Amino acid sequence: MKNKLLFTLLFSCSLLFAQEKVVVEYEFRNEFDLSNVTDPKKVEIYKNSNDKKQYYELITTNEESIYKKIERIDNSQSQSKMSISFGGVGNDFYKNFKDKISLTFMDYNGTKLIIKDSLKIQPWIIQKDKSTILGYEVKKATYKEKDSTYEAWFAPKLNIKNGPIEYAGLPGLILRLEILSGGKMSVKRIYQATNITLDTKSKIEKPTKGKIVSQKEFEDIIEKENKKYEEFENNKVETKID
Repeated sequence: MKNKLLFTLLFSCSLLFAQEKVVVEYEFRNEFDLSNVTDPKKVEIYKNSNDKKQYYELITTNEESIYKKIERIDNSQSQSKMSISFGGVGNDFYKNFKDKISLTFMDYNGTKLIIKDSLKIQPWIIQKDKSTILGYEVKKATYKEKDSTYEAWFAPKLNIKNGPIEYAGLPGLILRLEILSGGKMSVKRIYQATNITLDTKSKIEKPTKGKIVSQKEFEDIIEKENKKYEEFENNKVETKID
């Protein structure tokens, strides 16, 4: 009888997450390594960048999700000072796990585009480390790609294989993601869940307003725009010489 009751409770929890939408708010920030920076102006810029935060919302089920920026007023002093940001996305990012596609809405130079691509599969390796985020037990998973190291903390009890932006595929929702990129300037990009709710009313709106292009077509558009800019700059130089 106890085993039957336990099975019923577990089944009800699984059904709950299958039917309801999970809404996660993430705080995003950069963490620049200042240990090798000697220029005072650059130090100030990187410090301002480390203080700057952006906020995003993930609305997800097991079948689809939308990830979008939350417009929030930041009254911190660093907001008005010079800074840079790596990794924050300002566009709506839609995932469909059934069709295995992603759609990114982008307003590029006044042209509305929807970039259609296949869902990326990250080669996660689950580790033994455990922790707690927002009251949920989370497990650690990692992988490396080129000069970047990826570290995710996922909650098995939130049985949705999803996370911020394109990251997904773990047996539980990703509540913290760290991406450490090496090179000349080491920077860590951090996505931290700050709030989790269950909501049946939140809408997962698939991007529809824009021209659909592939990732390759979008890269070609950027390349053409860059060439136009280079030609424009070269013409300015030649005009000044004359």
